[in-house]
Amino acid sequence: MIYSFARQSFQAIFQTVKEVLDFSNTTLYDTFISHPITSLTYEKLSERITGKQKRILDVGVGTGVPLHKTINQFPPDCEITAIDIDHTYLSKAVQLFKDKPQVKILELDFYQMKPEIHGKFDAIVFSSSFPILHQQQEALQIAKSLLNPEGIIYFMLTLSDSHFGESLKYITSIDLHLESERAFEELLKQSSLHIIHKQRLQKVANIPTLLLKVYIYETKL
Repeated sequence: MIYSFARQSFQAIFQTVKEVLDFSNTTLYDTFISHPITSLTYEKLSERITGKQKRILDVGVGTGVPLHKTINQFPPDCEITAIDIDHTYLSKAVQLFKDKPQVKILELDFYQMKPEIHGKFDAIVFSSSFPILHQQQEALQIAKSLLNPEGIIYFMLTLSDSHFGESLKYITSIDLHLESERAFEELLKQSSLHIIHKQRLQKVANIPTLLLKVYIYETKL
């Protein structure tokens, strides 16, 4: 009986600690990444999305905070499929969008997506997720296969040769996997993706955007 009680107590404590750590990680992510950086890229994305882009795939939606802040700026009749592989982050996203039927939140590995199963999209958005994807060439081939004719692939990402990313990783445990503009644009060229719009996003009161190179890229085949 004592052993059983001790085991149940340990399991309860372990679960509580895990929930606290999970909450801390998502809070840190939102504080250092979502609010200052990703929210700004979603604001610009909402300006670029047109009424012709009915089906949108958001790869790496995370906690969903940036998308939720700007969802009313997107075309009202668009449908957004937002995916991620992190269950903890998605739990927050599910709660944020429970009253937003135009947004579907899925725990799904992008590398498992197929057009015959998931359909095709008018716009595919890599919302800061692309640099942390393994096998980026393969990811671009999958994205192209999921794209409707005349569809657009958006990349919202941070490019920098500075050491700020390492400092941020030390503070928050979040690795941005920063790379240079030249390396990223060469990757796009190798994948036959043409840049039709590129913009660096900065705000004077937003220090991370001054220290890092935050961009939105608009590309098509």
